[in-house]
Amino acid sequence: MSGIRGAYVTGVRTVRKAVDKTGLLSKLESSESPKARHVRTLFSIFDAGDMVKMDLAWWSYPAMRRVDEFLSERPDARIFEYGAGASTLWLAKRAGQVDSVEHDAGWAESVREMLADTAGNAKLHVVPPTGATADTTVRSGRVGHTDLDFANYVSTIDEVGGSFDLIVVDGRARVDAFRRSLDHLEDDGVVVFDNIKRKRYWDVLSAMPGLRIELLKGGTPTLPYPTTTGLIWRD
Repeated sequence: MSGIRGAYVTGVRTVRKAVDKTGLLSKLESSESPKARHVRTLFSIFDAGDMVKMDLAWWSYPAMRRVDEFLSERPDARIFEYGAGASTLWLAKRAGQVDSVEHDAGWAESVREMLADTAGNAKLHVVPPTGATADTTVRSGRVGHTDLDFANYVSTIDEVGGSFDLIVVDGRARVDAFRRSLDHLEDDGVVVFDNIKRKRYWDVLSAMPGLRIELLKGGTPTLPYPTTTGLIWRD
């Protein structure tokens, strides 16, 4: 975590302790106002448990609404997710089966504990990266991860097998994960690609033929600024 980001998170958590004593957090959480509920999420930065409690995925609000609508017409939807977290539980409430792959074993254990209270329709696959070699073709562009090989992580969707109504790309090596996802996407299925406008993603995706991309920019839980989540269909 960068110095600025770390300072922000520490500051928010310090303020949260004081605000929580006033009862304001509970009032914001129970409010019917979307703005008030968003303010409540600002005190939950990097707190997946809070996100689960508020029934939120860490995507833009417009994207959450669109995915909710999509899944409401497919109660038995089969989902694959790159990158486990609060969204795993959010999806499990709305789908028939969720398979989620996570590269961080420590974080996966936290997610597994949260999944203990679900209906049992979510399966977590823990696939850590290996050390990169001269032959490595699946790397992550994230700082601190560029010397790792995510080939096994990306190919987990092949191991699970079959086709999926919805595939979420919100973990590591996202471009490679997206390319692999297309081989397993139902004809009328959709890919949710979070933070799609990051240059290292957008430069590649926007140049790929045969795709229909919907950019959904808006407020995002826990963040004081908007982000963009993309929904992608094959033409």
